[in-house]
Amino acid sequence: MHRYSELVTASSKTQYIVLTLLTLGVVGGSAWVLTIAQTPSIPSYGFLGVYGTAVFILELISAILLFSHFRQTGSLTFALLGMAYLWVALLAPFQVSLLTDSLGQFSLITASNGDAAWLWLAWHLGFPLFVTAAMWVDDSAPISTHKISRWAVSLIGVEIAVVALLLLVTLLSWVTFPTLVPDGRDFSDSLSLIYGPAVMFCCALALTVVVVKGKFASTIYSWLALALVAALCESIIVVYSGSRFSYGWYAARVLSMISSGAVVISLFIENIQLQHKVVEQNATLKRMATMDELSGLANRRELDERLKAEIKRSMRERTPVSMILADVDNFKKFNDTYGHVVGDLCLKHVASCLQRNILRHTDLAARYGGEEFAILLPNTFEEDAADLAEHIRKTLAYSPIMLETGQIISVTASFGVATLTPNSAADAIELIRTADSALYKAKEAGRNCVMRPPQSWHHQRDTLEQKISENTRYLRNGTAVTSISQSGG
Repeated sequence: MHRYSELVTASSKTQYIVLTLLTLGVVGGSAWVLTIAQTPSIPSYGFLGVYGTAVFILELISAILLFSHFRQTGSLTFALLGMAYLWVALLAPFQVSLLTDSLGQFSLITASNGDAAWLWLAWHLGFPLFVTAAMWVDDSAPISTHKISRWAVSLIGVEIAVVALLLLVTLLSWVTFPTLVPDGRDFSDSLSLIYGPAVMFCCALALTVVVVKGKFASTIYSWLALALVAALCESIIVVYSGSRFSYGWYAARVLSMISSGAVVISLFIENIQLQHKVVEQNATLKRMATMDELSGLANRRELDERLKAEIKRSMRERTPVSMILADVDNFKKFNDTYGHVVGDLCLKHVASCLQRNILRHTDLAARYGGEEFAILLPNTFEEDAADLAEHIRKTLAYSPIMLETGQIISVTASFGVATLTPNSAADAIELIRTADSALYKAKEAGRNCVMRPPQSWHHQRDTLEQKISENTRYLRNGTAVTSISQSGG
């Protein structure tokens, strides 16, 4: 794959099927049109206006997007392809204007609609030659540059200068060209036998190079092949339609619009695919930033962020937040006995047991660090958190690990539970500290058990605040206190 593969996507199977059907339709339709190509029709300048506008817009969009690819990759292949479409975008409006005599109102312009044939030749010779040059530099090690702006300005500047010179020579009649289309609208022998076949040859050459060099390896190359098939069929029908405004001549204009739109479609498809790729990559990066790779649980960073958010929410709603800290019993000895590979298997096993028992989407199981795990339980009372910890402890104790050798290894863990109703953001640290203290007591108690702090600092504070509140209430109602005392006396 080329060095600019990040911006080049391969065609899907569906695209190949669509392209095949479209190609068959273009070739088959062109073959049928040839049977009626020389049938005369009436001039339709409205159709020519729509045709010229569509070609100009489609070619210009293709040129902009291809130069954007050049800016991102530095590959001259995209620059030359962009020049091919810019070439058509610059020439097409003037060629169509000459056909409709729209430029006759300008006194300096002396060209007639018969000279439009020469602009058509320049258009249809330049486009395939630019495409051939673009594919010629496309190789396993494509020519590229880091001086993007300088190259872009130089290439576009030279192309505009050449087009301007060509237009001046044609429109101002600086050079007297042979007549290709006489006043009777019939094509001359030189157009049918010399210049027309030259256009066909250039289109066939460009198509061959795109197929052989591009090998349909990308969406752009696949649709570019369709564009050249349409351009080749257009040149054949134009030359052998015999005259302007015949059925074949109008059919050729339709093929020209197909040729102009093919690469636009490919670039839009590629941009959509790239957007999906970026979204997927961002999602992957987000998972990597928030997930522990070994256990598949949330990592410490995600736990801290979720804990802060839940503390704020609990402060607003005055609901309790619980946390369970778990530590695999004697994990260092386990690692020394069975090795780090089995140790990693043990951690995955513990993580699986935790995850299976998390039933609410608001709860979060995370790897706290090393062989320690944490479960964050919003809006959960201490009794419920302790019950969940005991259930997980039993699940783990009765779910041994079976190694590939057939050996069965029992794994247990110690659990510490803490709950508080937060009053400030700093209570997040207090919740972890209290759960860690309970976990330490579980280890002291012989491991493989669940412990809760007998009375956390927050519980003592809440009790004290409640007593102060009760005393204040009774002091405000001194008469009632006195009467009770007197009646009791």
